[in-house]
Amino acid sequence: MEDDFEKMQEDCGTSTEVMAPQPADIIPGGTSEYRDQLIRKYHKGAASLVQRLRDDGVSDNEGVLLALIEEVFKETDNLLGNGLIATENGEIQTSSVISFKRAEVLEKAIKAVQSKQQFEKESGVDVDSPSMVVIFKYFFGKVKDVFDLMDLPDEQRDLFFRTLGEETENWKKELREEFEAVKPR
Repeated sequence: MEDDFEKMQEDCGTSTEVMAPQPADIIPGGTSEYRDQLIRKYHKGAASLVQRLRDDGVSDNEGVLLALIEEVFKETDNLLGNGLIATENGEIQTSSVISFKRAEVLEKAIKAVQSKQQFEKESGVDVDSPSMVVIFKYFFGKVKDVFDLMDLPDEQRDLFFRTLGEETENWKKELREEFEAVKPR
């Protein structure tokens, strides 16, 4: 992307130099340390995307794929914002280059979503699907019916559902791991 910008700037006869203070002037330790600080801020304290995913408990293939797709979409918003700023500043050529790059990123995002769909098709179950909510409601409804038939006291019902909720806090991750374990290799 940088080459496109530099070529465009040369064609326009303008400079690619940044007029704002450089990080080395602002942060002791220089640009590298400043960049690391910005990355930590972006990733809410994690040093990298990989660490953020680990901290969030994302370790299975589908979880990583979903997080990466989300990250790509965030980047398209960043590009959109940069393009809009360039347009407002009257930098139409810069805006056009950014727009083209954004289209390329969106194309990659579409391919990633298609890959996710293919993965779901091969694994057989999408735990993020709205159908999962229907399945859970069905089974929890049946559990309630059984508790009613057994005339179970409210305290025991509450204890059951509270304990079940605690035990299934990371159900999506655990279920994906279960499907991954039984998937034919």
